[in-house]
Amino acid sequence: MKKIYKQEYFKYNEGIIIVCPNCGEDAAVKNENSYKLATLECNHCDLKKNGYDLMTYKAFVNLYCPVCTHQIRYEHYNLKERLKTININCDACDSQFQIQPKTEKYLNSYPKEQGLIHDPVFGCPYYFQIDFKGKLFWAKNREHILEMENYVSSDLRTRLPYRMRMVERLPTFIKEAKNREAILKILQKWKNSYK
Repeated sequence: MKKIYKQEYFKYNEGIIIVCPNCGEDAAVKNENSYKLATLECNHCDLKKNGYDLMTYKAFVNLYCPVCTHQIRYEHYNLKERLKTININCDACDSQFQIQPKTEKYLNSYPKEQGLIHDPVFGCPYYFQIDFKGKLFWAKNREHILEMENYVSSDLRTRLPYRMRMVERLPTFIKEAKNREAILKILQKWKNSYK
């Protein structure tokens, strides 16, 4: 009898398993869609981070000196709060000004490795990723792995007429019959490595 696909896991969008920036083991990021609520926790090295703590400001000024018309540029990064005013010196005429700078908010996350998928707040690479025949194959968490395994191992994959599920939007190389065994081996390995 052929196995018919039926969705079994629904929490594959809740949390991401990432590589811990401290110890390199698996860690969890929760509430990754909001930097204010996001948390990173590693059970191996007890690292705990809050996304709100990563929020920093950049203050900058770009103007011409009102005394000598020399261009003045100033930038300051990694500020914990917005600066109301800053003192600026003109290098050409040594005039001093107190100016209200423009500010931008940004997340001071970990440096990202090219070619990998990273969580949006902390910038840590996903724990489950591998190069599969020149294409990046990845999973967010255990439920994501289980749902993909359920879909790939099914013989009949019916589509819902009114919406597309996550598994139907998977890249073609994951759904192709010729890659089924190899994809299932990877998913099995990931599933066994993280319990």
